[in-house]
Amino acid sequence: MSTTLPRLDAITGALLIGTWASSLLYMAELLQAVYYFRNFKKDDWKLKSYVAVVFAIDTISAVADYACVYLYTITYAGDLDYLSKQNWAVPLYVISTTCVAFLVQNFLAFLYWRFTKNTVFVCFLSILILGAFGGGISSGLAVVLFPLFKDRNKVRTVATIWIGTQLSADLIIAGALVLELMRAKSLFKEQQRVNNMLNRLVLHTIRTGTATAVIAVLALIAFLINDETNIGILYTSGRVYVLTMLKNLNIREFSGRARNVGTTSGQRGTVGIAHGTTYNFTTEFYSSEPHNSSIGMVKSNLPTFQSSANISETQPLEIEMVPTGAKQVPEV
Repeated sequence: MSTTLPRLDAITGALLIGTWASSLLYMAELLQAVYYFRNFKKDDWKLKSYVAVVFAIDTISAVADYACVYLYTITYAGDLDYLSKQNWAVPLYVISTTCVAFLVQNFLAFLYWRFTKNTVFVCFLSILILGAFGGGISSGLAVVLFPLFKDRNKVRTVATIWIGTQLSADLIIAGALVLELMRAKSLFKEQQRVNNMLNRLVLHTIRTGTATAVIAVLALIAFLINDETNIGILYTSGRVYVLTMLKNLNIREFSGRARNVGTTSGQRGTVGIAHGTTYNFTTEFYSSEPHNSSIGMVKSNLPTFQSSANISETQPLEIEMVPTGAKQVPEV
């Protein structure tokens, strides 16, 4: 039996760096969670419970990260037998992170469905999300059954399915949202301020909606190059997912502030817009028919927004952004 310590850069070094990055993101996540529960007390209890469950599971995942590194570097430092296998914190992290990704992706898919009512496409997304969930749970169980690093090849298939389907779901959700935002822009061609807002939403969707996808790509490449290496970058995955959902919810304060856009000649309306780290635009748009000066409707579906607006080809539109609870005074 060899008495030489294995290369610790691959076993503990990557994980240690991963916990540093994870700690920074978890602090941001904690601040966002506190902000949400303080400022959106009137949200439906089911939504608040959903957010609390996601945050709690991700906290378990973060604790598993720290426990894994502590056991390797402190409790069992220099123990060759212990360093040759994956400890109990690894499958706990994999399974908890998989659950977080599953819940957040379903949240985003549901918001997309509320936006588009495209049931067929959302069913396709659900298949990818379920595939990622099954791959993640299977990967965690495989680590329990084959904890030795030299047996990592037995986990390769399910781990590849897990990361690959999760990557696909993230990219497709982000891409679908960008397309819908671009379509929404056509309704407000003459409203420069609204168009600027939509441009920012598109930019944020592309930039932040692909964050988890980039993490997944890097993790998959590292795993396929050397399947005996611990992939510390995955420690940030759960934090990014939860930040996605929390930013999606917390941005509503900005979007809900009353703001006039342009002048009006009698028509008034309201538009509710929300987005998140993947910046979901959870508003339904019903564009007006060509050469029809009467009807075009914009209606928000997010629980904390309710609004509608008439769009006319001949009259300019004043758009106000108001929270649900605001009382509107009828015009005289």
